[in-house]
Amino acid sequence: MYDATTVEEITYAKSLNDPTEDKFHGSYDAILHTFFNTASGYIVEHQVMGPGGKPEFIIVRRGGTPSQRNPVIIVELKRPSKWNAAGKQEVLNDLTQYIEGRLDHTSYSKIYGIGAIGFHWMTCEMPKTGPHVPTVINNWHDDITTAAGYALLHTFANTVHNIS
Repeated sequence: MYDATTVEEITYAKSLNDPTEDKFHGSYDAILHTFFNTASGYIVEHQVMGPGGKPEFIIVRRGGTPSQRNPVIIVELKRPSKWNAAGKQEVLNDLTQYIEGRLDHTSYSKIYGIGAIGFHWMTCEMPKTGPHVPTVINNWHDDITTAAGYALLHTFANTVHNIS
């Protein structure tokens, strides 16, 4: 499970009344660093400007040579009040745009995506070749912070670690 500091941050975010997206940045930063840390060769970047100047919440890039930084995961986060069909579609549309804009910057065959609305979450992948349409790996789950969410994210992380 998550460490005590991560759990405290998650508890804080869950206690807020109608929180904005930015109130989840600390929780997701801690969650992502649990599975994608520098010791494993990853860098988590925040608010990187994407295509058209629209900000992306987080890009996780696999460490390597200084001249080649490979994006492997794009994370798109929305506030909990967007937890509806339109919000889910907005997350998928944003992930599609952000991943598509980074495919030329990776030497891997695909880029993964994590979409989140509050602590609801899903994962997808988009191949570098062929149609640039994300394929859902894990459909929407209720809570990334639970033991079940942790286990699913751990499985997803193992898939990412084995990217080719």
